[in-house]
Amino acid sequence: MDYRSEVFGARYHLDVALRLLRGFDEYGSKMYVVGVIRELARASGKLVRAFLIMDGTRGGLDVFRSKVGKKYLDVDSVELLCRVLEVECEQRRARVELLKRDGVLLEVDGGWRILRFERLRDFAEGVERIINSFPTTIKR
Repeated sequence: MDYRSEVFGARYHLDVALRLLRGFDEYGSKMYVVGVIRELARASGKLVRAFLIMDGTRGGLDVFRSKVGKKYLDVDSVELLCRVLEVECEQRRARVELLKRDGVLLEVDGGWRILRFERLRDFAEGVERIINSFPTTIKR
C-alpha cells in the first residue's frame, strides 16, 4: 500500500468537511455538524494510516499515539488527530444530540459533553495544517 493514496483521501475528506462547515454557517442544521465530525474523523483516520504505512509499522491508534506519531509530528498534532477520532466515537455512541446556539450537547454514557463549533473549526484547521505539512514530494 502506498501512503500517498491515504494522504489524498484525507485531503478529500477534509475538503468535504470544510464544505459542510460552510453549509452549517449558512443553514445552521444539526445534520451538517454530524457530517463535519464524521468527515474530519475519516480524514484523521487516513492520516494515521498514512503515517503508519510510511513508517512501516503495524498497529492502530495506540501504536500511532505512542510510537509513530512522535517521529513525524509534535505532541499537540498527535493529540489533535486522536481527539478527533475520539469525538467521532462519542458522537456515534451519543443517545441524544441537542443543537444549541454555540455548540452541540451530546449525552454519552449517562453524562453530557459539550462540543463547541469553534472547536470543530480548530479541528479542521489542525487537520489541514497536518495534511499541508505532510512529508511528501507530491506537488499540491
